[in-house]
Amino acid sequence: MAGLKYDKVRFMVSPGSTVRITLENVDEMMHNMLIVKPETRVSVVKAAETMGERGVEHDFIPKSSNVLESTPLLGPGGQASILFKVPDKETVYPYVCTYPAHGMVMYGAIYATRSPDDLPPLDEDPNIPEQVRNQMAASMSLHPYPRDMPTLTRLFMPESSPAAIAVGMEKEQSYNWDAGYSFLRYVWDGGYIDVANQWDGKAHEVAKIKGDIYYRNTTGFPFRVSHQDSVPQHEFQGYRMIDGYPRFKYDMGDITVSELILPAQTTPGFRIEYVLENVDQPIWYALSDNDEIRVEVSKGTIEGDMVKLTPDQAQEFTISIISEE
Repeated sequence: MAGLKYDKVRFMVSPGSTVRITLENVDEMMHNMLIVKPETRVSVVKAAETMGERGVEHDFIPKSSNVLESTPLLGPGGQASILFKVPDKETVYPYVCTYPAHGMVMYGAIYATRSPDDLPPLDEDPNIPEQVRNQMAASMSLHPYPRDMPTLTRLFMPESSPAAIAVGMEKEQSYNWDAGYSFLRYVWDGGYIDVANQWDGKAHEVAKIKGDIYYRNTTGFPFRVSHQDSVPQHEFQGYRMIDGYPRFKYDMGDITVSELILPAQTTPGFRIEYVLENVDQPIWYALSDNDEIRVEVSKGTIEGDMVKLTPDQAQEFTISIISEE
C-alpha cells in the first residue's frame, strides 16, 4: 500500500468463509482499513470525518453498526490483520481508509460470490476507485495483451528458460509454466502480463508481471519415483487446450503425466490436477517452501515436505495451494 490507494482494489472470497487480511503501510502517511456493510462506504467515511480532533484517539473508526471489521491507524511501517467471517449472502463488501480526506479515493471491494465469472472487468467496475478504472482502461488501450481469460502466451518470462509459457486464468490469477524443465515456476495474483514490447519489435524482451507473486517453486521438478530421493528424467510432450486452459503432458520414464492448473475456489490460490499413466511404484511429490501458504491434497499423505502416494492413489490426484496472506 502506497499513496492514497490499496495495492489490491478488489478480491474474491467464498460466502461463509473466514479470511485473514493483512494491511501493511509502506507509505509515509497514516492509513487504516475498515470493512463495511454493502453500500455504506460513503456514510461511514462521512461519519469518520465528523470525529474531528478526537478521531485520532479512536483511529478514525466511527461507532457504527455498518462497520464490520477494522484495523487501527497504522503509521509508516505498521502492520495489522483482520479476520473477516464472510456472511453467507453473495454481495459486495467495501473496504476503505477513513483517515481524513482519504475515504473518497482510497477504497476497494470484497466480492463474496459463488460465480466469479460474473465480476465486471476492472476498467468497468463501479466498486473500485475511478482513477484505478481509468488507469486500467488506459493500460488496456496501450498494451494489447488479451483481456479475455483464460489465455496463453509463449514468450520470455523472468526466472525461466526460453521455453516459458504464461497462462492468465480467471479470478485474476496467472502462472508461469516452464516447458524447458516441465514444471510450474510461479503463480501471481492481480493481473496478467505487460507484453507491449512483444508488439514493438522487441520479442527478446522479458515480459513484466502485472501483480504479485505469492507462490514460487523452490524444489524444481516435483516428482520422485520409488523413493523420495529419486528424481526421474523427464521430457515435455506438449499441451492440449481444455476449456481455454492448457493441459501439459510430459514423460518421466515409462510414466506419462498430464497436468492441468486451474484457479482455486478461494483466491489467491490454485489447484493442480494430475493424471499419471503406467504407475507401478510409489510416487513422492515435493512441496515447495512458501510463507503463508496452505497445501491440501486429495489423496496420499503429507510426510514432512513430501506427499507420498501409492501407485493407485497417484493415478489421479489434486494438489491445492491457497495463499493465507
